[in-house]
Amino acid sequence: MRAYILSIGSELILGQLTDTNATYLAQELAAVGIDLVHVTHVGDDLKQLADAIRHALTLADAIICTGGVGPTDDDLTREAIAEVLVEEPYIDDDLLSDLLAFFAGRGQAMPERNKKQAWRIPSAEILPNPVGTAPGWFVSAGEEKHQVIIAMPGVPREMFRMWTEQALPRLQALAGRHVIDSTIIKTIGIGESAAEQVLHDLVLRGDPMVATYAKDDGVHVRVTAVGDDPADTRTRRNACEAEVRALLDQYIWGQDFDTLTSVVGRGLVTRGLRLGVIEHGTGGGLADMFTTDAEWAHLLARAEILPVAFDLGEDDARERAHVLAADAARLDGASAGAALVFAGSVQPLGLVSGTVHLALVLPGEAPRPLPSLTVRTTLAEVQRRSGLHAVDMIRRELPALD
Repeated sequence: MRAYILSIGSELILGQLTDTNATYLAQELAAVGIDLVHVTHVGDDLKQLADAIRHALTLADAIICTGGVGPTDDDLTREAIAEVLVEEPYIDDDLLSDLLAFFAGRGQAMPERNKKQAWRIPSAEILPNPVGTAPGWFVSAGEEKHQVIIAMPGVPREMFRMWTEQALPRLQALAGRHVIDSTIIKTIGIGESAAEQVLHDLVLRGDPMVATYAKDDGVHVRVTAVGDDPADTRTRRNACEAEVRALLDQYIWGQDFDTLTSVVGRGLVTRGLRLGVIEHGTGGGLADMFTTDAEWAHLLARAEILPVAFDLGEDDARERAHVLAADAARLDGASAGAALVFAGSVQPLGLVSGTVHLALVLPGEAPRPLPSLTVRTTLAEVQRRSGLHAVDMIRRELPALD
């Protein structure tokens, strides 16, 4: 199967946005054995967009469009697809009801122009969007309807989820001559280049395919086996996965749909613990790991965020982390406590340099130090990295309680 990516929006042409969607999709397609033949940026112009889709259909089996499915006049992806297929859009009553309910849930009246997002054409299957107002389309195209056009939102968080949950499974089903069996092994504490070096022989071997990707929560390693027999394909995938795990064992924290918060959360739940957090100078990085995850947010009993103090020395910061961890364990509803304290100085170019000290208190125990984090970056990045580091260090401590 051959694929063609169309990234749609004048903001891409003008350089106002970086096209992270195309990079993500290119990696995804390679991981499942679908050949990507071209990536094109197209502005918000109906004729240019329709011409681009027609050209893509001469080269590929699957045309993957991101962007242009919003409610405004310059969102023209639906119109362009309808024009190419010579089909008339109509309002889908179920989609319209979903849109009205979405806005009602926010206590708002739906703007009239949003009705456009309830459009469909006869050749389109709807791809639900649980986190936004723009559903996608999975369109049967070509003279014998053996090609597809996929239309998804340009907003990355909406597109990523729609692709993973809706578009990719349908595309793989169409590719049905092969079984494509993938798993993702998630690591932290090792860079992508270092991970690729460790896995170099497996990457070169090529079957199963092994690929590394730098993500916000560490380095992900995707293992993909392709074959005609499901049992044999799974056996080869599992054998390669075991090799990856043996090589990266100390860095592995999860797999597939795990998040760092979910891994720590399961450890807290099995021990009946809720966490109190006090952060001094890290901007709420650890607390944010829980407050942004609806499934595990209840495990954060309470958090206190204290401002950065650049006059705090390393020894004082280390001791303060122990004191604050004990205080955190006494916060309302908490049965365990964690503290982060940043000791650092301001550097040129808006950077800061220093160390994030961590401590953890578990029931019936004195505060214990956790490995610190050395940083030289922006305060915003201190917040992000300290949260990831802290939740990883806590994850490593929880199994010791078994």
